[in-house]
Amino acid sequence: MNIELGWLSLLPSLLAIVLAVATRRVIWALLGGVIFAHGLLFMPNWTTAGIAAGASLFESLIAPGNIMIWGFTLAIGALFGVLEHGGTFQSFAQALENKQWAHSRRRARLFTWILGVVVFIESNVSIMTAGTTSRPVYDRLGISRQKLAYIIDSTCAPVCILIPLNAWGAFNLGLIGQQDVSNPLMVLVASVLLNAYAIFALFLALWVAWSGWSIGPMKKFEIAAQRERARHELTAATESSQVNRGALATVLVSLISMVALVPIMLVITGDGSMVKGSGMLSVFVAIYVALVLAIIGTLWSMPKSLPRVISGIGQGAWKILPLAIILWLAISLGDVTKLLGTGDYLTGLLNTSVPKYFIPALVFLLSGLTAFAIGSSWGTFALMIPLAIPLAVGLDIPMPLLIGAALAGGIFGDHASPISDTTIIASLASGSEHIDHVRSQIPYALIAASLTTAFYLLAGWYVNSQGAMF
Repeated sequence: MNIELGWLSLLPSLLAIVLAVATRRVIWALLGGVIFAHGLLFMPNWTTAGIAAGASLFESLIAPGNIMIWGFTLAIGALFGVLEHGGTFQSFAQALENKQWAHSRRRARLFTWILGVVVFIESNVSIMTAGTTSRPVYDRLGISRQKLAYIIDSTCAPVCILIPLNAWGAFNLGLIGQQDVSNPLMVLVASVLLNAYAIFALFLALWVAWSGWSIGPMKKFEIAAQRERARHELTAATESSQVNRGALATVLVSLISMVALVPIMLVITGDGSMVKGSGMLSVFVAIYVALVLAIIGTLWSMPKSLPRVISGIGQGAWKILPLAIILWLAISLGDVTKLLGTGDYLTGLLNTSVPKYFIPALVFLLSGLTAFAIGSSWGTFALMIPLAIPLAVGLDIPMPLLIGAALAGGIFGDHASPISDTTIIASLASGSEHIDHVRSQIPYALIAASLTTAFYLLAGWYVNSQGAMF
C-alpha cells in the first residue's frame, strides 16, 4: 500500500471535480475518483485495488451512521413529495401571497434568507427547511431554483459557524481544547468574529436577496425562470386564491416539528446536554416524525388524497435517489482521500518559508483548497485547526486570527466544491440540477473569497507591523 504519494494524492478528487463539471455526470465522475484513488493506494496491484474499491463502497453504504443518512435523505424526498403531490404546498404558497409575506420576488428571497438565519441549529436541517419551504413560492414568482440554492447554501452554513450554539461549535471547541489552549471557549468566540468568509458570504447573500443581483450563469437561469412564470400565469389565471386551512396547517406542523425536534432530540440523546447529543439520530427522528405528520395531515385535509400521497412518497424518494447516490460516493471518496494523505499533504505545504504577514491569507487559501478537494468543511477543520494553533504560537500571531482563517477556508472550499455534502443538499432542497447550482454559485463564492483574502492580507500586515491585533 502506498502512503507517501505527495501531490499525486490530490488527483482523485481533482479528477472527480473536473469530470463532474465538464460532463455533468456527477455519479460517474465520483465513482471514477473512488476507483482511481484505490488504484493509487494499491498500485501496481490493480486487482487488489478494484476489490478494495468495491469493499470500500460497500462498507460506506452499510456503515450505521451512513444508513441514517440514506434513510433521512430518502425520507426528505418522500416528505416533500407528499406535500407537493398531495396538494398542501399549494395552499402554503397561496397563504404566503395572501398575507403578502412573500408576494414579490424581493420579499420571497428575503424570507428565505431570514429563515436560513433563524434555523441555525443544524446546517442540513436549515438548508432543507429554508429550501423546501421557499421552493413553491419561487416557482410561482419566477425566481430560479439556482438562486434559491445559492441563498440557502450561502446563508445556512455561515450562520451555523457564526452562531456556534450547535454541533459545529461543539466540534470546533473540542478541536481547540485538544491543543492545550488555556481558554478554548473565548478563543473560539474570537475566531468566529474573525471568520471573514462566513461574514462576507452571509451579507453578500443578503444583498443578492434584496437586489436580485445575478452574475455569470445565474443570469440565464433567472431569465428562464421568469419565462416559465409567464407561461404559468397564462394557464393558471383562473386559479382560486382560497386557502385550505387544514392543508396549510399540515405544511406548518410538519415543517415546524422537523425543526423543533432537532434540538429536543439533541438534548435527549445528549443526556440533557445539547452539544453532546447525536446530531444524526436527531435529524433522522425529526424528519420521520415530520413525514408521518405530513401523511396524516394530507389525508385529513385533502379529500380522496390517498392515491396522491402514495404516489408522492414514491416519486419524492425516487427523485432524491440520485442525490443520495452522489452523497454516498462523495463520502466514499472523502474516506479514501484520508488514506491517501491528501489533507496532510496540503497542510504540509505551509512548512515552507513565507513572509509572516502572508500566513493568515495562506491558511485561508490552503484550508479552502483542502475543503474543495475533500468536500468536507468539518474534515478541513479537523486538519487545519491543529496546524493553525501551533503556527500562531510559533510565529507570535494572534491565535483567533489563524483559527478564523482556517474556519473561513473550510466554509469557502465547501461552498465551491461539487462533492461537498452541503452543496449537494442545497441542490436537493431547492430542486436544482446539482452542477447548475455549483456553476451559478461559484462566482458569488469567489467574490466573497477575494474580499476575505484581502482582509487576511491586511490583518497579517497589521499584526506584523503592530505586533498585536487586540
